[in-house]
Amino acid sequence: MEKHRTAEDLRRQAEKRLQKSRPRTASNLTAEELQRPIQELEVHQIELEMQNEELQQVRSELERSLEQYTDLYDFAPVGYFTLDQDGIILNVNLTGAKMVRMERSRILNQNFHKFIHPEYQNEFSSFAQKVFQDQDQEAIEVALQKEGNVDLYTHVKAIISEDRQECRLALVDISLQKKAEVELRERERQYRTLFETMSQGVLYHDLEGKIITVNPAAEKILGMPIEHMQGKKPQDLHWVTIDEEGSDFPEEIHPYMVALRTGEMVNNVVMGLYSPQTGRSIWLNITAVPQFLPGEDSPFQVVVTFEDISYIRRMGTYNTLTPREKEVFKLLVSGYSRKTISEMLKVSPKTVDKHKENLEVKLKLYNKEDIIEFARLIRLI
Repeated sequence: MEKHRTAEDLRRQAEKRLQKSRPRTASNLTAEELQRPIQELEVHQIELEMQNEELQQVRSELERSLEQYTDLYDFAPVGYFTLDQDGIILNVNLTGAKMVRMERSRILNQNFHKFIHPEYQNEFSSFAQKVFQDQDQEAIEVALQKEGNVDLYTHVKAIISEDRQECRLALVDISLQKKAEVELRERERQYRTLFETMSQGVLYHDLEGKIITVNPAAEKILGMPIEHMQGKKPQDLHWVTIDEEGSDFPEEIHPYMVALRTGEMVNNVVMGLYSPQTGRSIWLNITAVPQFLPGEDSPFQVVVTFEDISYIRRMGTYNTLTPREKEVFKLLVSGYSRKTISEMLKVSPKTVDKHKENLEVKLKLYNKEDIIEFARLIRLI
């Protein structure tokens, strides 16, 4: 059995083995042959150093990109959530955490549905299911909650990942927009209530002068339903109009036409209007206000408001009637016939007819209902 070798014995044997394995000793190599591997090692060392510098530069750029991406992801004005197919939150940015009023570490691994207001949960469930079934981007509006109350409204866009295992959500806070919409609807409701209940008549004319819509007061004052006026110009309705002196009122100087042409408001124009369809004659005080779209200099429509001043005008005229004319008017509205009136006043029936004709012209009363209404207003009946 071979004896245990000492370290010195091992050393000597290793040196012998090394000598046998060398085909040539260093002493037999030329200086050039000795220098070549050294140069190769030095070149290789420089190459490694250059590669190391490039790797360090790439690493620095990656770290900067990662830092920029992290800042962009966390501090973007949009909340980002990543969900799995069960709705579990896998990742969320700081904005998203602020939206649900919870620390990011506590949000992870929770179900996103718990942050949605109950009124929107079924809708969101259907939405999420559709996202995982379809690769197209989907959108929805949902309300997030805090302690059971609506905390904020969000517009949500979602898209599925390429491996179809995750859903990425982008949430934009639209609470201010929702508030503005609510306020707008309330203003519209108030406007509609005012429009429908105000005593003044309102007509909307488009750029061509056609009537767009009217309020109930306008229908009552003009004695005509909206269906007969909508889409038509006033001249299409064959209204006869006069000015305060009784002269014709040309179409081109009607308040709505002047407002459309000049782009300026026209105030307190008095116009007499007779409608052949209804047989009524009324006096109107009219104001026309042009409406402009943002950035436009020409109006796109005109709002015309008017009030019936027939009673005021007729009352003024009635006060100028002669005592005999007033007497004839009172007897007429009381229902007496021309023959009876002529006997009571001891005048001829033709004289009664002449008084009646003068009263119609002066008071602009051609309709029995209007005559009775005026007589009631001045308490003759």
